[in-house]
Amino acid sequence: MRLNKRTQSALWITAVLLLSCAAVYSQDKNKALLSSSSPKSQSAEKPESDEYLLLGNPNRGAGEPWVVVNPKDPNNILVVAMATLNRLPSGEAPIRPRIRPGQPFQMGTPSWTSPGTLLRVKELSIPDGSRTDIAVTQDGGKTWSFSQDDFRKVFDKNRCSDSFAGAAANGTLYMGCIAYLNRGDADYAQGYAPNGEAHYYHGGSAMAWSADKGKTWSKPVWVHPAFSASLYAPTVKPVFEQAAPWDRPVFVADASTGTIYVSGMGLTYTVDPATVRRPKLNPKLPGQGYTGYPPSSVTRMRTFIRASHDGGRTWGLIYPMDSDEYPGFVGVYGFSAAFGHFVDAYDATKVPEANEKCPCTVLGVSNDNGKTFVHKLVPPLPKEELGAGTRSFCGLSCVMLSADPSKQGRYAIARQAGKRILVSLTEDGGNTWEPPLIAAQVPANAMFEHLAMKYSPTGDLGLVWKAVYPDGTFDEWSSVSVDGGHSFKTVRVSHALSPECVRDRCNFMMGDDLSSMDIDRKFLYVVWGDNRSGFEGTWFGQVPLSAYK
Repeated sequence: MRLNKRTQSALWITAVLLLSCAAVYSQDKNKALLSSSSPKSQSAEKPESDEYLLLGNPNRGAGEPWVVVNPKDPNNILVVAMATLNRLPSGEAPIRPRIRPGQPFQMGTPSWTSPGTLLRVKELSIPDGSRTDIAVTQDGGKTWSFSQDDFRKVFDKNRCSDSFAGAAANGTLYMGCIAYLNRGDADYAQGYAPNGEAHYYHGGSAMAWSADKGKTWSKPVWVHPAFSASLYAPTVKPVFEQAAPWDRPVFVADASTGTIYVSGMGLTYTVDPATVRRPKLNPKLPGQGYTGYPPSSVTRMRTFIRASHDGGRTWGLIYPMDSDEYPGFVGVYGFSAAFGHFVDAYDATKVPEANEKCPCTVLGVSNDNGKTFVHKLVPPLPKEELGAGTRSFCGLSCVMLSADPSKQGRYAIARQAGKRILVSLTEDGGNTWEPPLIAAQVPANAMFEHLAMKYSPTGDLGLVWKAVYPDGTFDEWSSVSVDGGHSFKTVRVSHALSPECVRDRCNFMMGDDLSSMDIDRKFLYVVWGDNRSGFEGTWFGQVPLSAYK
């Protein structure tokens, strides 16, 4: 989901409302239930991590990056990032500010003729305004080769945004993006919303693969194409407007079966679409009078999944990750796959179990590629952690889940509790849960942003985040459990604080909604957006697992 790219749209508003964690937690520890892992700063003289700028330049930024390590060759690493022009070819710099975590939008209500909206229309109408940049190393990060997507050329689209990457157990690498917007301003022929987003986007999420360690790539294929109602489960009624319902794709793979999955997200109708009256377009009005997404009274945000059993050549139906009995929004790190099970975790707004006050964290387990789920309640966090006060902000990562590929039935769920991330662990598929552990924490004046979590092939659990400070500076941190999720140690990844981005060298103030990580037998790898080079670029960091012991 491009939170900063669709500022003030109904998609942004719905996602934030669903994802903002309402509980606030005190700093008092319940030592009988919680085990602490205090962040430890590394010295500038002897840092435990290696880090450097990998993608981006003063003309074109690089953000929302993904990193993946080849399971067959740990020296083969793939990094992709969304690379957007920092200024338009005609020289304009962005007008709209980037939103800090937890802060409201401060430019008032957008209109069809406001300067920020008109500039957004112009930006999206520029061919190749945003692309996916690709970096591949064959020697563990000593040297890299660089390229860019060919999706824009193959599909004849303006942009290849919301980049993603993954790998299968057989060593096949995958990369993809949202390839969308017919060339030039063609997609604006049927109007645009007050936030500058076109009424209808042509395109969707697409993916290519490499069987030779990233040296060459297949022709891209569509995964979640636009205007394809027949591809969705018959009970689902997607809203096919703007980038719904194929926004912010994420890749996961089941190492035991070879099944790969790609997600999408967007609005669906909660009523019969035929009963929803939509504004009639008027070519004489600005934006043709298109007011944006249907109202929240008849829609809700959902996350979808699509599975392939042949490496991406063919795909099954697209299913929602939540259900009507357990409705809720699944974040970008809220799902995983292992041992033939596709699993997710999220905060449901209601559950059928009696006497449960929601939101309630639930675990969903599917044995049929997401068609059906068995849901189980996850124990709430200790009441001693609850307090009163301001809200926390967790963005796209309120509830994170990872399935351990080395032990069937072991799932780790991470939830934010104020200044801490607590990890709950089950060893039996969600039937029983161990008391939550403190896996990460930030100082009292800082906030979490861009969290990610993943198990290694051998059962080490990694967690990364940005700590964002009141002046907008931030640094990258990590925490690893080398015992499967029973204890954690924290190591700083960044060697120095990053300043806030400079407005005219900041990926057009978009493309910084997430960071990502991977972990193998020897290293934790992280990629994130950082501004220490004077522009927003993708930085690559790695930490030896020995640093967490």
